[in-house]
Amino acid sequence: MILNFAEALAALGPNAAARIANGARPPANYLFNTFLPERAMPDYTVRAANMIVRSTMAGLVAMDSPYPPTGAVDISTFFEQAAKLGAQSRLTEEALRHLQNLVRNFQVSGTLSNDFLQREALNFLNKTVVQSLMDTSEWLRGQALVNGAISWTFNGMALAVDYGIPTTHKLTTRTDSSNDAYFDSASAFWADVVAARQLLKYNLRAAVLNSRTLDDIIGNSANSVSIIGQNSGSIQLRRWKSVNGVNMPDDDVRYTVNFIIYDEEAEVLDTDNPGKTETVKFMPDGKILFVGNPGRAGYRVGSGSTDDPADNLELGYHHIAPTTENGGNPGRWARLYTPEAFPMQLQAEGVSNELPVLLNPSAVVIATTELSS
Repeated sequence: MILNFAEALAALGPNAAARIANGARPPANYLFNTFLPERAMPDYTVRAANMIVRSTMAGLVAMDSPYPPTGAVDISTFFEQAAKLGAQSRLTEEALRHLQNLVRNFQVSGTLSNDFLQREALNFLNKTVVQSLMDTSEWLRGQALVNGAISWTFNGMALAVDYGIPTTHKLTTRTDSSNDAYFDSASAFWADVVAARQLLKYNLRAAVLNSRTLDDIIGNSANSVSIIGQNSGSIQLRRWKSVNGVNMPDDDVRYTVNFIIYDEEAEVLDTDNPGKTETVKFMPDGKILFVGNPGRAGYRVGSGSTDDPADNLELGYHHIAPTTENGGNPGRWARLYTPEAFPMQLQAEGVSNELPVLLNPSAVVIATTELSS
């Protein structure tokens, strides 16, 4: 019995895998992609520079005197090389034996066709290579947003990027030794929520944490938390206060917050246990990400005299650069083929050059706490 992947792949047409990988879009459950959406860009180098001309108040001037200067120019530059990501996978002998059994059953029933093999090949590509690249993309976005930096070493290669989030927007780390961790009796949870709102000019777009961090918050009576709303992906908390010995909802809106609960994970190979995997959280434990709606108070060169409303919503983007493997065309690249020496096997490979970009790092506030054991 011959399991002919080569014939099935040829029927898909040239560069089918590359077209599929390039056309794939991040799943809806990738939350960080909503903050830093992917864009196919023509450059391998990530350049993001902003020049803002800010208006300042006009000053007093004497008659027949020179006019006092007004306006201030702010220039910020982000310049990095895109990080090259790569993945490859081959169907194992165990998987091939299972597939051969399926093919045998289809042959007996007379329903075997190249369509079946094509679907299996494309499912294999999407699961082992395309999702692998996209999982890493989401993890990189999370590092940029939640840590304000990427510091990653893999396969002997190092990627280090500082996104310039203001120091004041990285709130004091709350620790057990200081008794202000979110599970402690002097928890600074609500103080951090209020501080984040102030830093974002009370223009909070989203607050994100994972369920492990949430457990410490709602499980600590010192936080005086009341759950006033919940669905599968979010929870709304309000502080309560004691009035004449009676617990009452705090009517100060600063002490009501709606959290997005982000628990999505990816799998990585466990280097200590070959063949095994371990999970990595996109949203780390002990972190809260506060995202504001960026506002522009000045005139940007090329933007016209009236701000584009979309500009005020843009925090940044995820730069998807071209690949040399795809002839310099923007987007991810992949291929499926049968190795010449093993015509019954299937090999999948994929490549992407990319990097998250923060255009307005002041629209991010990061809170950090130690967690209970």
